[in-house]
Amino acid sequence: MWATVLSITAIAATVANFLFTQWRTDRRESDKWRRDELLRLTSEMLQLSGQRHSELIADLSFEEGTGRAAPPDSDAWALTRQMKIVAQQLHLLDEELARASDAIWKLHADAERDYYPSSDPYQDIGQLLADGDLLEVAHGQLVQQFRQSTRPRRMRRKREHP
Repeated sequence: MWATVLSITAIAATVANFLFTQWRTDRRESDKWRRDELLRLTSEMLQLSGQRHSELIADLSFEEGTGRAAPPDSDAWALTRQMKIVAQQLHLLDEELARASDAIWKLHADAERDYYPSSDPYQDIGQLLADGDLLEVAHGQLVQQFRQSTRPRRMRRKREHP
């Protein structure tokens, strides 16, 4: 009789251990996937923003006669639309990170919204340029929020509930 009770207890413990291990593995994989996606989307947002800003700066320096123009296939408007798509994807994963991403997109979108065609190419390009200092701050805030959002769960809980 004791052997039967001991066997049942051992089997129950083994099954419980197996289920717990599966649950932890699934959770760990899910967390890893989420971190990877946040990294991919955050990097893409920074890349698109930096590319748009750099291409417009290059076009301005070309107009000044001090540099080369951006590639002929560059399109600042398309880059802003791509940033909006990335920001929307971030909303599906992390609201705080999405807000920081939205701030970057908004700086570029506001520059486009205020655009009025001009006969002076220098002024025409300059209108599309987002404020570089504000953009740098927004990029820093996105990176900082990424670091907070990708912290391990146990570290996030300690920070949220001191």
